[in-house]
Amino acid sequence: MNNDNNNDNLSAGKNLAAQVKSLKSLIHHARVIEDEVEVVARSLQEKYVFPEAYQLETSLKKNLKTMKDILSDSYDFHFREFLIVAVNRQAAVVFIEGMSNQELINMQIIDKLMLPPIPGREFSPQDEMFSYIKDTMLSVASISKVDVLSEAVKRLLAGDTLLFVDSIAWLIVVESRKMEARAISEPATEINIRGARDGFVESLQTNITLLRRRIKNPNLITKKVTLGVRSETDIAIVYFRGIVDGKLVHAVEQRLEKIKIDLPNGVGVIQGMMEDHPYSPFPTMLATERPDKVVAGLMEGKVAVMMDGAPFSLLAPATLSDFFQTSDDYNEKWVVSSLIRFARYISALLALATPAVFVAITTFTPGMLPMPLAINIANARLGIPFPAFLEALVMIILLEILQEAGIRLPKTIGPAVSIVGGLVVGEATVRAGLVSAPMVIVIAFTAIASFNIANYRLNLIVRLLRVPLMLMGATLGMFGVMLGYLLLVAHFSMIESFGVPYLEPMIQKSARQLSDVKDTFVVAPPSAMDERPAYLKPEDSQRQKE
Repeated sequence: MNNDNNNDNLSAGKNLAAQVKSLKSLIHHARVIEDEVEVVARSLQEKYVFPEAYQLETSLKKNLKTMKDILSDSYDFHFREFLIVAVNRQAAVVFIEGMSNQELINMQIIDKLMLPPIPGREFSPQDEMFSYIKDTMLSVASISKVDVLSEAVKRLLAGDTLLFVDSIAWLIVVESRKMEARAISEPATEINIRGARDGFVESLQTNITLLRRRIKNPNLITKKVTLGVRSETDIAIVYFRGIVDGKLVHAVEQRLEKIKIDLPNGVGVIQGMMEDHPYSPFPTMLATERPDKVVAGLMEGKVAVMMDGAPFSLLAPATLSDFFQTSDDYNEKWVVSSLIRFARYISALLALATPAVFVAITTFTPGMLPMPLAINIANARLGIPFPAFLEALVMIILLEILQEAGIRLPKTIGPAVSIVGGLVVGEATVRAGLVSAPMVIVIAFTAIASFNIANYRLNLIVRLLRVPLMLMGATLGMFGVMLGYLLLVAHFSMIESFGVPYLEPMIQKSARQLSDVKDTFVVAPPSAMDERPAYLKPEDSQRQKE
């Protein structure tokens, strides 16, 4: 019996030892796999970082291997080896599919280089390779000689074609960019009635062309810089030489150089990193997708910042009055335009303060209203379970939800949903006794007034500031509303845009700036607007020559 027990214990021990050995083997294999994964991850990380040690060599095979090491993981990277018959050298073209014009590569590069030499113009040892290929063989408009690999890779990723030739330590870059772009159409956020109907697209070169169509003058200067540590995004600084203040151009360039970011997702990112007061809700640079508005700003002495891949342009500096101006103001008679512009200012004030004033009056000082009106409002509020502030807050939240839903939904059903939703919600809440009918009227009037604000971003800020101003009215009455307006004006007086006070030219510092008021609250006749804004300090202040 004891022998059987000993045998069973011995067998169990052997099984346990075998299991422990198997477990150790599994742990060893897991560590080996973990080490291999770490090695692969490190190798992938090294490939994503551009290897600065790579240098061009005279060997074509080594240069191509270098390019494969940099871009081999990209399926759209292509190269084609062939023989240049005229010089008896092996060569290769490297390009990115979808970004380069393959028809130009086939017909004007490969086809031309594979032709036999021209009689009477054969290549000799005394000829310089680049000059011979450029002047005799290639029939393309723009080519350049590059001997720095990092610059060549940037040009390749921008859509150009690289031509490697054996036995030379440099390459030829052929401009062959051809990328699909959205067709020019009317701007969606800045609707115009009588003005131009073209708007910016996502192609930087197309946007610059839209500006040059309007200003056929060599003094229209465009400077290109790259932004984005990893994205290498093209940014254009546009200004009119002879009008713009040189200090303004220098300030824009300096602020762009200080931006160190992996990828600028849009002009809003650039704007937030260039503004003087990034924590202020009010923008100090004007974003627009209208070329005519940018041209008008350039001719006043402003600087435009444009980004490849963004259909918007930034104008600097921007003051508060710039956000109330539209292109239609200058396509109508000055009397009509002045009335419409003045109505925009009134609409902004009403959209900001109407709910706060209504809450303050109904809560603290109903005696400010005529007696019949006060009695009607009091009767309408009988049975409402919420105070006026909470009632207005609920209606504003519902309004914002409906507006956002109308924007995000498809255009075919978005307006219908917002209108029907507003009617249904308003009627249902009044019938249910949750809100009063006068409150629905006030909120609806506020929404209509906000629609008259020309700039969408300013409209968003007005919608944002309604709630704190309404809270001040609910706690301090009309005194709180007036205090809120004073704080807002004080904030305006404290912020600047590239050294220009935000309230320019509404508040004048000198008699010379009185002419700027002609295009602020009203629109003066075209013959009277003979000077450029003085606060921009233009080199040429005269808009009209005698």
